[in-house]
Amino acid sequence: MLDVKSAVLICPAFFDYKTLIEKQLQKRFSSVFSFSDRPLCSSIAKALIKYNVANYNDFVSRRYSNDIFEEIKSILKDVSTIIIIKGTCISFSFINMVKAVNPDVKVFVYNWDSISNVKGFISLAEKADKAMSFDFSDCQDFNLQYLPLFYPDNYVQPNVTIANCKKKYRYSFIGSYHGDRAELLVKLLTKEGHLLNYSFVRIYFQSKIQFAVFFLKDPFLRRCPREWISFDIIHRDMMNDILADTDYIIDIHHQGQSGLTMRTWETLSLDYNLLTTNPFVLLHQPIASIEILNRPDASIWSNTDKQKFVEQVASNSIVTTSSFSLSSWLDELLK
Repeated sequence: MLDVKSAVLICPAFFDYKTLIEKQLQKRFSSVFSFSDRPLCSSIAKALIKYNVANYNDFVSRRYSNDIFEEIKSILKDVSTIIIIKGTCISFSFINMVKAVNPDVKVFVYNWDSISNVKGFISLAEKADKAMSFDFSDCQDFNLQYLPLFYPDNYVQPNVTIANCKKKYRYSFIGSYHGDRAELLVKLLTKEGHLLNYSFVRIYFQSKIQFAVFFLKDPFLRRCPREWISFDIIHRDMMNDILADTDYIIDIHHQGQSGLTMRTWETLSLDYNLLTTNPFVLLHQPIASIEILNRPDASIWSNTDKQKFVEQVASNSIVTTSSFSLSSWLDELLK
């Protein structure tokens, strides 16, 4: 049912997920006003924001929050819902200002990163009407509600003839650079030299400056074939074709996170084979259908290893085995 009121979405422009969320909200609200969770800035400024050098993030957050507030202030009486995802440069004062104009507006905050990467999220959570996270550990440590990530509603199984034929790629990986991703990919795919010829890997960098910095710091990045490196985001249709033509889709989650990534949910929604570093996926899928990639030696867990992990965490009350399409994910977030 369409809400006659408006919604405000503040969300990172992460691949095409922000656009997908906007489209779902447009089905629910009379109008949707959308903003990035940080201002447009250079690679250097992004680094200063991320590490809050000389309190730079605090300064930018106050200024950027004021800018968004001024832009929506005149229509706030007609806004029923504000959704803040991650909130990299959103100050808790933004929620105070919004509530001062319209006390009835509901503010929902959600983190698809770890608190260690977005320390300001906790101050947002304390002011919001509802605060949720995809990260198991953060939900326990900071008393947040657990909500796994989603897969796009329009995902469909590939053509049967494509799905059942011999795949072009043994492994595929498509994702941005961080942590030990280059290391694990090099270790896994060079165990048998011929695997390099039967794998599709694209490691995305936001800029050539970012690539140059990590190229000097990361010896495994220097060992990556040139075709693995990309500065352009792969279009979703092309990505879907690659995933459908792959035996095992690789997911390497951030070491500081325990939440399941978008790539995980997209893979599970299509019943593709998944090779992941995140054992929490075993709570959502039968053990035999998932392979767990061990850090740091890139070995594969045995079924016994997987069973032990499940037994250790299965009694945790925050765990849910539900899988969410984007529309059902929004239902849970806004409930």
